[in-house]
Amino acid sequence: MRIIAFSDSHRHAQRVRKLFEETYLTTDLYICLGDTQGDLDGIAQLYPDKRIMSVAGNCDRIGDPLVGCVEAVGKKIVFCHGHFQQVGYGLSGLISLAKTNGADLVLYGHTHERRCDYIDGVYYINPGSLGQPRDGYGPSYAAIDIIPAGILCTHAELE
Repeated sequence: MRIIAFSDSHRHAQRVRKLFEETYLTTDLYICLGDTQGDLDGIAQLYPDKRIMSVAGNCDRIGDPLVGCVEAVGKKIVFCHGHFQQVGYGLSGLISLAKTNGADLVLYGHTHERRCDYIDGVYYINPGSLGQPRDGYGPSYAAIDIIPAGILCTHAELE
């Protein structure tokens, strides 16, 4: 199963559309990690056969949940924007969230910097930012493959 996680597009709707155009043939689930401010508007109509899940970020309108959970190929995935878990100061809030929910994988955004950490059997993945990257690289997302052997993560730049 292929999951595309993305975050922090900050009114770069054309980049969200480009991400879907480039990845929809190989993607089973899209997870938006917040701060998209309407950048997903119309995407579900363009890709009605794709499952799209999202959470609210600190710059979004109220409406989306703050934390989401989904199971995929026997793995529990928890996702959030990360501002309430104070990810700018470390991963302790996410580690607590993972333990509370029995997660195998935690996805988060907010820092605009791509990361992949593996701590005590749990993956913590930040896809970076589609709109305003702060890690010295271009706009990015994460492609996560869940296979019988485990979880594989690749960070990719939007072409």
